Amino acid sequence: MAGLPQPQDVLYAIGNALNAKDAQALGALFSEDAEFVNIMGMRMRGREGIVKGHAWAFSGPLAGSRVEFDAVDELPVTSDVVVLHGHVLRERLPDAPPNTLPAGATVLELVTRRGPDGWQAVAAVNVTESLPPTAP
Repeated sequence: MAGLPQPQDVLYAIGNALNAKDAQALGALFSEDAEFVNIMGMRMRGREGIVKGHAWAFSGPLAGSRVEFDAVDELPVTSDVVVLHGHVLRERLPDAPPNTLPAGATVLELVTRRGPDGWQAVAAVNVTESLPPTAP
């Protein structure tokens, strides 16, 4: 599977695949041995697991949503490994089915690796952003 020219290209392509509800396109951005943990704690192993997990999500919890990144931070680890933190805003569309996730924000942590053909994702964790508890 060919990679992309820059690590951030992978992150933005993930957003595009999420908005297009295209599980195959999403899976193609990940290495064969990649792992993805979504906001519900579902651990998807391997590219095929990522495709299957997102195909399910696109027909249910993500069916009526749209995402955008409003901030991206890049942390180079080596010349061939970069960690990205994308702040994700999830919008619930007006015609969303009842089982769609509510609007919210998450942080997508994405580990990317450069191979001979470009950059791919090797690990992703999407964490729901929430306010800390308040004292009683």
